[in-house]
Amino acid sequence: MMAMNKIIKLSLSIIILLCAILPYLTASDKSGALETISSIGVAGIAILIAIFFLAIAFYCKALQKCLTLIAPQNRKATPKSVWYMFLMPFNFIEDFFIMINISNSLEEEAKHNNKLSSIKDFGMITGIGWSIAQILSFVPNIAGQIAGAFGIVLWIIHWRFIIKINKLLITN
Repeated sequence: MMAMNKIIKLSLSIIILLCAILPYLTASDKSGALETISSIGVAGIAILIAIFFLAIAFYCKALQKCLTLIAPQNRKATPKSVWYMFLMPFNFIEDFFIMINISNSLEEEAKHNNKLSSIKDFGMITGIGWSIAQILSFVPNIAGQIAGAFGIVLWIIHWRFIIKINKLLITN
């Protein structure tokens, strides 16, 4: 069953990758987020990529900490699994599973841990929301740019939520 899950995730990742690059290979209108980014030059792109990966690393560290603070019997995934976000293009599909697993883990933890009694939303909407928006950001026009911007906003909201949860779980 585990091998089948990996095949499905890999297949979906390839489909997402093909859908993402196809418009840029066939369209005569190359407008979109990639055109905007390419206008800053190679050095600018390198800095932007470095900042992006650094931010993802800090986000993964917060997610890993969150899963570590959740009792092992309530976890739906291992804490280290969040680092799959770095496996491109596999991450476009895996991010959905990471968000679902973290949300479900938090929901299960809340049933047994009074520290989370005030939490009613476990981050599913913002987590899945930014995952969808990142895929839609590949659309090569203003819709893709808007989706990308919206995805960043949702991602930041989710990150702040995870930091809040971590603080709640750490307090005695």
